Amino acid sequence: MKELITRSVSGLIYIGLMIGAITIHPLLFVAVFALILILGMIEFYRLTPDPTIKPWKVPGILTGLALFLIVFLIAYARIDHRWLVLAIPALLIILSQPLFVTSGNPTLSAAFTLLGLLYVVVPITLLTQLMYHPYTEGFDYQVVLLILTTLWINDTGAYLTGLLFGRHKVFSRISPKKSWEGIAGGLILSALGVWILQPLFPDIPALHCWILLPVIVFSGTIGDFTESAWKRSAGVKDSGKIMPGHGGILDRFDSIIFAAPAVYVTIQLLNLA
Repeated sequence: MKELITRSVSGLIYIGLMIGAITIHPLLFVAVFALILILGMIEFYRLTPDPTIKPWKVPGILTGLALFLIVFLIAYARIDHRWLVLAIPALLIILSQPLFVTSGNPTLSAAFTLLGLLYVVVPITLLTQLMYHPYTEGFDYQVVLLILTTLWINDTGAYLTGLLFGRHKVFSRISPKKSWEGIAGGLILSALGVWILQPLFPDIPALHCWILLPVIVFSGTIGDFTESAWKRSAGVKDSGKIMPGHGGILDRFDSIIFAAPAVYVTIQLLNLA
């Protein structure tokens, strides 16, 4: 019971922080998600599957933070998009890591440093693009709120359905408790939730919500399994301990890390806005 209370309180604080960050003001959004980006990269760089891999943490985190802030300022302050070219020398510096760090395996260390940018920074940066998506003019929370609420409902539905009816496991070697029945239950409950919460997304056509719904659910599920695989290869149960009862930042953002790019790509390819 104590663990359940701790998990519930921690989860409510997390949900409140996320909703506040995307609805109150762009500067609160950038502050909260910049912190999430930094903490997420720190956690990821601890998930090295081999002690010879030594990520170049500070250059990697600074590059990721700079990329996130530049993309945000392009959307929010309308700065010239050519500032993005600064990412090129930053990436070249990271690739030159073997010249300066000779301990461990320099090549794999540089590759793992870049992988942190791909895994953590790119999805969080794409959230910025979704916050300024042209369903409406300027800063708007609707697409990101659709992603978050769908994933939260899906997690709850998958957990309850899997607990009650789960028989057929999906990836038992990675996550032995997750079942196909749970995935189906999560999708059904997510569909019901989006139907009920439709008034929260007045500028997103209902058809678009239904198109994005399975994209969010299935990409989020893959993201969940992928992070579990990272943790297993690193021999840890949680990516961190910052959220009591939940683990680390990546344990909470694993689904978003895959869902945000999937939604962005779907919107662009199908010209949904």
